[in-house]
Amino acid sequence: MTDTLNKFLQIGLFVVLAVSLVLFALLYINKEPMVPTVMYWAYILFFITVALLLAFPIIYFIKNPKQGIKFLIALVVFAALYGISYALASDSTDALVYELNNVDAGTSRMIGAGMIMTYIIAGIALLGLVYAGISKVFK
Repeated sequence: MTDTLNKFLQIGLFVVLAVSLVLFALLYINKEPMVPTVMYWAYILFFITVALLLAFPIIYFIKNPKQGIKFLIALVVFAALYGISYALASDSTDALVYELNNVDAGTSRMIGAGMIMTYIIAGIALLGLVYAGISKVFK
């Protein structure tokens, strides 16, 4: 990262921090009337975060195409794992739970897929830890 970009990002970070602190103080003092303003600021910060989360990987991919290919492969594997998780997920739940939580069958299946994917990734991480421990013994 260049020094100019680094300075620009540091200044931007301090400006965002200062505005956030001022808004927090005003919210603490004025309470209810400041809620919409703080919410708009939160939306602005959210969209800036999303823009940066999309922009930086694209810039990195352009600068380092070999590493970008590895990232795309990882993204495809992640999508395939989610596809498998979604296929394994069920939408069957007690109707009372659906009614109490305003959940439809599709949402229930998405939640189940997320849980199954979490289990798969945790299992892969656990196997990686076991493999790392065993491979150290034999080296």
